[in-house]
Amino acid sequence: MAASNAVPSLEPITTPAANESDILSLPEACQFLRVHRNTLYKLIRDGELPAFRLMQGGRWRFRKRDLEQWLEDCQARRRL
Repeated sequence: MAASNAVPSLEPITTPAANESDILSLPEACQFLRVHRNTLYKLIRDGELPAFRLMQGGRWRFRKRDLEQWLEDCQARRRL
């Protein structure tokens, strides 16, 4: 039986684009939640929205899955 010289096809390795990343910047979180940045700052200050800083005094960052969960929780509270 002859050996096959066929090269297996490989799928390209892709990395997520910045807007598909799990970590969002403040402007990206505003766009995702469709709120003004002042509203986002108020929610952070009041401890209502999950957010973190990479270093003290650094810019706010948000995990997309945390924001999705937060939205689901808000919707569930409205249904009550």
